[in-house]
Amino acid sequence: MAYSTDTRTLQPGNIYVAIRGETHDGHTFIPQAIGKGASGIVTEQDVDVPEGVEVIRVEDSVEYLIEQATEKVQRLGPDIVAITGSMGKTTTKMGVLAVLREAFAVVASDGNKNTPLGLSLLVLNRDITPDTKLVLEMGARLEGDLRELCSYFLPTVSVVTNVRGVHVETFGSIDGVQREKSELVRALGPDGMACLNGDDPRVLQMADVNRGRTMTYGTGVDCDVRPDRITAALPILGEPAVYTALAAMSVGLAFGMNEATINRGLAKIEPEKGRLNRLRGLGGSVLIDDTYNASPDATLAALRVLETQDGTRRIAFLGDMLELGETEVEEHARVLAAAAQSVDAVHAVGPIMAKAIEKLSPMQRERVTLHATSSQVAEAVRAGQVLEPRSGDVFLVKGSQGTRMERISEALLHPDVRPEDALPRQSESWKQIA
Repeated sequence: MAYSTDTRTLQPGNIYVAIRGETHDGHTFIPQAIGKGASGIVTEQDVDVPEGVEVIRVEDSVEYLIEQATEKVQRLGPDIVAITGSMGKTTTKMGVLAVLREAFAVVASDGNKNTPLGLSLLVLNRDITPDTKLVLEMGARLEGDLRELCSYFLPTVSVVTNVRGVHVETFGSIDGVQREKSELVRALGPDGMACLNGDDPRVLQMADVNRGRTMTYGTGVDCDVRPDRITAALPILGEPAVYTALAAMSVGLAFGMNEATINRGLAKIEPEKGRLNRLRGLGGSVLIDDTYNASPDATLAALRVLETQDGTRRIAFLGDMLELGETEVEEHARVLAAAAQSVDAVHAVGPIMAKAIEKLSPMQRERVTLHATSSQVAEAVRAGQVLEPRSGDVFLVKGSQGTRMERISEALLHPDVRPEDALPRQSESWKQIA
């Protein structure tokens, strides 16, 4: 029996779960859910329903789903691979999924659904057995988020990709980020395995709080899993691809897989939408869509990828990077300065970028064009007012989710490529957000 929280995607026979959100109350959509054939309703208030529709009255709909999912996991006992980090969580998840699929039945979290609600729906709506490897991306914005997730879905193997200055606005400092990410390691039991990025000193320190075993991956000579063990041709771009492969290999080794099988899986990694995805662009150009989200380090890494691409013009569209705290303007200026030195032209988008431009040298400013919003840039691209894409152009588009830089990617996309197949945030609900 599948659960649904969205009447737009609800299928006949689903149980509709009414959730009170920040902008909408799911209880107002109960009639639509019944009209679409819901077999049951989970609700926090009394409702009248037709005969044959089950009503499950609860105090808290989200807590109900979490309790049901936790009970299912505890009853079946699958191995759980938990993945966190400031950057690269989703790509690492895709790498782990590709590797483990070569030897096991695997269920992995969808997209960025890395919250208690998202992971609970995954667990409840998928077939899981004691032999399943359950691969869960775990995200955090507030202190205690990861401790909470681990209490529901206790990891067998924990992967930490890196610690960077992301969400310092809510964690207070990079030390706070490190403390939060370490919760995945603290949650491990004596038989657990922590797969840690040995090139990141803050991640490496997490071995000190591990009650189980530790396996390090990275390029350093002291790392347990190093690049010389990767023989597969990786289908993903950039320097982060190596770390994705190393993290995935370490998980495979933790479950006893041999290197030949692991490398076979690495060659099958499927790039995620919005994460350094190389696409066909207008006029024979190349579009590198990296619009899922952004941080300073991730943007600098994406710029390095752009530098390595063959082309006559390399042009970067960079949007505001959010939740950086007090140093946001300086961090944006650092990224813009690097971009101005490494690419042919930079189009900066957003109010933080506007402040950062003021900190650049006159020579650097000459390479940067400022735009107010991604919507305005997209309209200008379609009208031919910003540039005329041509063969030999390579475009990088990147920014935080709230900047909605995928709108620019959509404008630059070749007409034969469907945006919904290639880009993030293409649902009607996202499209309606201004």
